[in-house]
Amino acid sequence: MTNRMEKKSQQSYLPYRSFSGYLRGIFGRPLRKVPIDPGFGCPNRDGTTGVAGCSFCNMESFVPQYALNVKDPVEQVREHLKNSPKSEYIAYLQAGTGTHAPVEKFGDLVACLMQMPGNMGLFVGTRPDCVNEEIIAILSPYVNRKLVWLELGLQTASDTTLKRIGRGHDVAEFIKARHLAGGKGIPVCAHIILGLPGEGRKEMMDTARFLAEHKLDGVKIHHLQVIRGTRIEGEYKKGEIVTLDAVEYPVLVADFLERLTPWMVIHRLLADAPDDLLIAPRWPTRQEIILDIRDKLHSRCGFQGRLWSP
Repeated sequence: MTNRMEKKSQQSYLPYRSFSGYLRGIFGRPLRKVPIDPGFGCPNRDGTTGVAGCSFCNMESFVPQYALNVKDPVEQVREHLKNSPKSEYIAYLQAGTGTHAPVEKFGDLVACLMQMPGNMGLFVGTRPDCVNEEIIAILSPYVNRKLVWLELGLQTASDTTLKRIGRGHDVAEFIKARHLAGGKGIPVCAHIILGLPGEGRKEMMDTARFLAEHKLDGVKIHHLQVIRGTRIEGEYKKGEIVTLDAVEYPVLVADFLERLTPWMVIHRLLADAPDDLLIAPRWPTRQEIILDIRDKLHSRCGFQGRLWSP
């Protein structure tokens, strides 16, 4: 880790387009996102696509604590905001697959959330194979009234790796969903994971170039985490996979950012998981890793988009 005082002096300039800065540009200040479990489950677990789920995923790690006892999504928002009911926020369908429901049920939920006091927008986390014209038709009328984003789990631009981790969709389905949303003016954020089994630096940088090529509006960058109750836990304990360490990860993220378009919004720079579910890797604090990523860029006079070519 580099000197913390040096890093502190760098905070006035971020060498990438941060999500908080993006929100300030729209609202004049950051807004909280309220995570919601809509209770729609996952097609890769209920037999629609598969039953085993993705090898890295334990769905419990995505469910907010207040949603464990409060199942109604609208009530979850109220529970989250009960100590500050007048504050403005963005609703976020985070747990499970946010569009894996009958169209009417999804439409009713969106309408209810959008009408709630203080709601300034909706972010929908889902899978590329759970996006169609009907889903987009429900979201598109709100684009000019609220802040609406579609978050698509891509994880990697390699079909070989997607099959290896049991993802249940391919890259072509992601491209289709991205263009369906983009055609109606809905910005798309891709979720990707660095350090997936079988992937090296080349595959990770290929994913960055893929995002730039397809003009993604935003990206959430995660690192592979070994979570209790996942298939990857068994592979990790057998020594079949290794995780990235806290020294190499900031370098990889800096390299990744330099290959993106300059206007892409960076929603996230690393993953997090409940401490009681996390097996590996065990790193310094989240903020220390973020500061190291910034330091890597500053030290090379780097910035988001430096190596991008139209």
